[in-house]
Amino acid sequence: MANRFDERGFLVIPDPRELRRERREKKEAENKVIVVKSAYCPNGHDLMWDYASFCGYAGIRIGAEKPNGEKGEIVLSPIFGDHSRISLGIKLIDGEKLKLFCPECGAEIPVLTKCENCEQGEIRVLSLARNFDIANGIAFCDVVGCPSSYIVDSGELIEQAYLEG
Repeated sequence: MANRFDERGFLVIPDPRELRRERREKKEAENKVIVVKSAYCPNGHDLMWDYASFCGYAGIRIGAEKPNGEKGEIVLSPIFGDHSRISLGIKLIDGEKLKLFCPECGAEIPVLTKCENCEQGEIRVLSLARNFDIANGIAFCDVVGCPSSYIVDSGELIEQAYLEG
């Protein structure tokens, strides 16, 4: 609770306009989302795909291979914390570990670290810049159904989403 009197001894009366502004700013901050607008493979291929959209934003297209050798593609939502996806030519099963690669050149999506939320998963990273930079990008687990996703900034996992998808 704020002090009732200021440093000179005057009674502090809250300004209702200031309180409304603070509430409005807090509400706006809660409604903000992070959207990935660019994602690149290690060889600089653009992975954003306009043919699948999530709330009007282009999806992130990645090649995937199941342990049995079945190949297809996955389009991930670019909205941070939204774990929805579209699978093309491949049936995904929760808990299955996938090999992830660029659909253009076949380059494997690099591993950043082991996943802390599931036993077998690895956190894969995509760069936000065409000149591939593992220290600035987005990262996600390669196990189907694992909710781990991150934003990587200057090599640090700065944001994590645990929303159910």
